[in-house]
Amino acid sequence: MTTTKSSLRSILPQLETALKSFQSSDFKFRIVRSINPSSSNPPSPKTLFILDSSFNPPSKAHLALARSALHSSSTQQHQSPFRLLLLFSTHNADKAPSAASFPQRLALMTIFAEDLLRDLQTVANHKDYVLPAIDIGLTTAPYYTDKSLAISKEGAERYPDSPRHVHLLGFDTITRFFAAKYYPNFDPPFSALIPYFDEGHRLRVTLRPSDEYGTLESQQEFINSLARGDMESDGGKREWASQIEVVHAEEGVGVSSTRVRKAAKQQDWDEVQQLCTEGVAQAVREDTIYESDDKGAKMA
Repeated sequence: MTTTKSSLRSILPQLETALKSFQSSDFKFRIVRSINPSSSNPPSPKTLFILDSSFNPPSKAHLALARSALHSSSTQQHQSPFRLLLLFSTHNADKAPSAASFPQRLALMTIFAEDLLRDLQTVANHKDYVLPAIDIGLTTAPYYTDKSLAISKEGAERYPDSPRHVHLLGFDTITRFFAAKYYPNFDPPFSALIPYFDEGHRLRVTLRPSDEYGTLESQQEFINSLARGDMESDGGKREWASQIEVVHAEEGVGVSSTRVRKAAKQQDWDEVQQLCTEGVAQAVREDTIYESDDKGAKMA
């Protein structure tokens, strides 16, 4: 599965068409592309791992989150068959559109999915990993609870067995998941999360020490505060903590997409190669994606 410059450009027209069709519809979720590691049709999943990001661009941080979730130490806790959904929201709650266009990001997500499957097949202990079909999905929902509802409702044809959702998050994301300001129309705010947890969906949170988010202990304490009942005043339920799996970061999780874009703009291709998977790094370099933003203006 070697991805080249020509293959990136060849899939862009199809993805542009798929994006326009989705944006002109009333749907809140749609799968626009699937990458299947085998020639046979993949079985309907019982567990759907969801990696939700702006993918601007996909990096080795995304690789580490996905690879960790697909290791047997993770999958043995869930029901098979498994599938991975790479999900991109066209209405991100925190980030305005910038840099790579939406079709370019979908193309990079496709290349990343191929890189991920190649990585899982060639890693030294490859037999310890699940090799799933990977879907590239679009949603208009900005929040995790709304996204899961849209996937369950409008993805029923692709996921007929109502799989359990396992969102793969970094610590920064779970602090937003449990931030009352994102649920202004609910009283108490976290009552918005009741359908998500009542459906049995789970969160897999990767902790990594950082200057911005503190030590592993302080990050774990944030999650412990839910179990202690410290979030009850906002509607958080103690029992939800049992649906949150906490793991420590592998190498690569600290990679920032901002750092990748900065390196690409400076044409530091060695740095880009270190921060991204092989196919993504090649596409970023050969298609000069981050030389300008998606409106054609030079990046600040």
